[in-house]
Amino acid sequence: MKKIGLAMVAFMFVVGFALSSMAAREIVAGTVEKVDTAKGHLVVKTAAGPREFVFKDLTQLKDLKTGDKVDVTIMEDGTGVISGQGTEQKPGK
Repeated sequence: MKKIGLAMVAFMFVVGFALSSMAAREIVAGTVEKVDTAKGHLVVKTAAGPREFVFKDLTQLKDLKTGDKVDVTIMEDGTGVISGQGTEQKPGK
């Protein structure tokens, strides 16, 4: 009976960990509406409306321009990764 209880606890832990890691990031797809490379601000127009992002790593924004199609992935720690136009860039720190 102890083994079954331990197995159930282990199973629930693994399932909970897997579900939490899937929910740990958000991917937002849209079109660049505004870029401010000096302040690290990015506004992406999505189907649900505009979304604003602030990046600490300003190098991610240097090649973006209004009208670019991008995917912004927000990681669990709050950093973001911008991908689109065939190139994926490193997460901001």
